[in-house]
Amino acid sequence: MSQSIHIRAPGRLLDSEIDRSRPIGAQIYDIVRLNIIVESLKPSTPINETDLSHWFGVSRTPVREAYLRLIDEGLIHAKSKVGTIVAPIDAARVREGIIIRRSLEREVVKQICERDVDLRTLDASVALQRVAVSHDDHIEFFKRDEEFHEALAELAGIPSAWRLAHSVKAHTDRARIMLTANLPLRINVAFGEHLEIIKVLRVKDSELAQALINRHINSAFEAVGDNSAQ
Repeated sequence: MSQSIHIRAPGRLLDSEIDRSRPIGAQIYDIVRLNIIVESLKPSTPINETDLSHWFGVSRTPVREAYLRLIDEGLIHAKSKVGTIVAPIDAARVREGIIIRRSLEREVVKQICERDVDLRTLDASVALQRVAVSHDDHIEFFKRDEEFHEALAELAGIPSAWRLAHSVKAHTDRARIMLTANLPLRINVAFGEHLEIIKVLRVKDSELAQALINRHINSAFEAVGDNSAQ
C-alpha cells in the first residue's frame, strides 16, 4: 500500500497549517522535516512534489525550495524508478550532529553564566514541558525541548548557535525520537535534566552547567550504547 501523501488524506501530516503571511517554502520545510523526525513519515515513504503542492494549496516553487533543504540535510533523496523518498537514518550524520551540538551548547551555557540574564523564559518553557510529560506526549515534548534549547542560545546572545545546531541534528533527532518511543521514561529523564540545568545557571556555575549540558545531550544515546556519545 502506497504511503505517498495525498490531499484526500487529511490529518496525515502533523502541524500542517500554512500561514500565508510567512514564507511558504520555509513552512513546508519545517512541517515535512518535523514529520520525518517524529516518524509520521517513515523511511522509504514516497514524497511527491505534486502531491505536496496540492496538499498545501501552493505552487511547486515553494515545495521545491523545501525539497532542496531536505535533500541537503539528507532527509529525503531521489531513487531511480521510485522517485523521491524519505531517507533512512544516517548513522554518520547522527554522530556528526551529537558532536557539533555538544560543542555548541557547552559554549551556550558558558556564555549564559557570564551574562546577566533573566531565566524566566526557561521557566516558562519547562512549565510547558511539564504538561507534555504529564500527558506522556513525546512529540509535544520534543517540540518544547526544541524551544528550550533555542531559548538557551538566545539568552547566551548567540542565537546563530542554535540555527547551526538545528541544521546538522535532524538525523540525531530521528534517532532520539526512535529511542524515546522505546524508552517510555526517557522524556521524564530529559525533563529532569532541564530542571537541573536551570538550577545551575541560576548560580552561574559554568563548569557544572557545561558538564550537565554535555550529559544531557549524551544521555539519550548512552541509554542504548551509542558510541557517538563519547
